[in-house]
Amino acid sequence: MSAPETKRPRVLVLLGTTYFPPFIDQLGEMHSAGQGPRAWLLDIPGELTLLDQRFLTSPPKWRLALYRALPIWAAQTLEAFRVRRNYDVVFAWGAEPVAMPFALLLKLSRATVPFVTLFSWVSPPKKAWFLRLVHSHITTLILPPPTQHEFAISRLGIPAEKVVEIPWGVDEQFWQSPSDVRPDMICSVGREMRDYETLIKALDGTGIPCHIAAVLARGRSDQWRQALGDSGEKVELPDNVTVGSRNPVELRELYARSRFIVLPLHQSDTDNGITCLLEAWSMSRPVICSEIDGQRGAIDHGRNGLFVPVGDAEALRKVIMDLWASPEESARMGNEGRQTVLEYRRMDRFIRQVGDVIHKAAASAG
Repeated sequence: MSAPETKRPRVLVLLGTTYFPPFIDQLGEMHSAGQGPRAWLLDIPGELTLLDQRFLTSPPKWRLALYRALPIWAAQTLEAFRVRRNYDVVFAWGAEPVAMPFALLLKLSRATVPFVTLFSWVSPPKKAWFLRLVHSHITTLILPPPTQHEFAISRLGIPAEKVVEIPWGVDEQFWQSPSDVRPDMICSVGREMRDYETLIKALDGTGIPCHIAAVLARGRSDQWRQALGDSGEKVELPDNVTVGSRNPVELRELYARSRFIVLPLHQSDTDNGITCLLEAWSMSRPVICSEIDGQRGAIDHGRNGLFVPVGDAEALRKVIMDLWASPEESARMGNEGRQTVLEYRRMDRFIRQVGDVIHKAAASAG
């Protein structure tokens, strides 16, 4: 006789609005068409309802009209509170502006609902103050960066049993380098907390081709472009440096063509750049990374990548030149990076661990 099937929980997912669209379900469609990596959230076992700026929870027309007059975070918070009883668990991913007011509403109304959050950076003073106030109404707080996990327990006083450290995963099947590509350049990817000013200084005069796959978000300034002058429109770049965004397929091709990836970062206490780092490793490419507090221990220095001092263009230049001159060493470290992903950072492992936390929280209310 087969074991009874585990009930799939009804999950209300609170999503931030900074990086969407494309929306999560659209990212899933892109993956199915071979145009992007897995949208891991869609593979969490459960009946998911996404609460983003589309309000798929079907509020009445009068409410929707009211929400349109409010800041998006306030509208999402109120809608989540309205429909919370229809779900077994509420899960917030990267939606601190919604998740923390929602927890405050739960606290003020003395309402209870299993509530799981996945955050990356809770140590900034305003976030820390708010989380200290409302963590009593968060069932489980998932914090992948080790530094943030430690901060939540030691500085915010959140009980250790409520804080879970789950290392980020990467789609190792999508991010996989073909064997017939000969790397002839290097690259850098991403925008958050990137120190491209230092990278460009380091590359000037080296002749090493580098493409910076940077994305400019509408309405947001870029520190590195401001530092270079004229918001980047008229800046003179070295002849060997190009800049321009890439879609996922183009980015995969860029990784494949790159002998190694450079991740120049401004100092921070969270793991800025972790997505790029994991993608590069998955593509069998080593990473040269600024040694910020938030990436402490992320790279096994000399095995799958190299750390360099933050903001030191001369040190970065030397490391880039040395590794460019040693393609065999670069390939060796890249293979070690791929092995790191296969052993510890597979996407299925990450999905399973997050899913287990959500299911446990849902079961706690039963």
